[in-house]
Amino acid sequence: MATSALRWFQAALLLQVVLLGYWLAIELVAMPPWNDLAARPVDYGLRETVALNALPRLALMALFVFGIRALAAATVAGYSVDLAIQLWHWWKPYVLGADANWYGTYATLYADTTAILPAEGLHLPPDAQHLVLQLLTLTTLGATAMAVARMRYL
Repeated sequence: MATSALRWFQAALLLQVVLLGYWLAIELVAMPPWNDLAARPVDYGLRETVALNALPRLALMALFVFGIRALAAATVAGYSVDLAIQLWHWWKPYVLGADANWYGTYATLYADTTAILPAEGLHLPPDAQHLVLQLLTLTTLGATAMAVARMRYL
């Protein structure tokens, strides 16, 4: 059983690193049409965005690496909040329709990115880069939760 627990721990840690790396890549590396960094406004706060997104993910990894079950459980909570925010931000406008503010933001920042789901009127879908981010976050959350559940065997 200890081998299984260690494998879950390793898989979860690897997924956390991949998630952070993917987020940094889509935020810092222009890969049109996957992302459209050129569409950002002139006053876009890249440092602030990286600080507000990368540093919490690094903190979650640090809590997890300690291997203390209570701290690792906080990591699960953190990734749950992260996923909930992503889903609320992207799926609410798709399912319920976007307000004028989001419609303008979407038209400016995401109109030229890769889309998989159809858009209809004010129902604006998550673009492909964010679908992958959401799936990767969900996978990371699942593996991290499994690792935490098995930590007593390490």
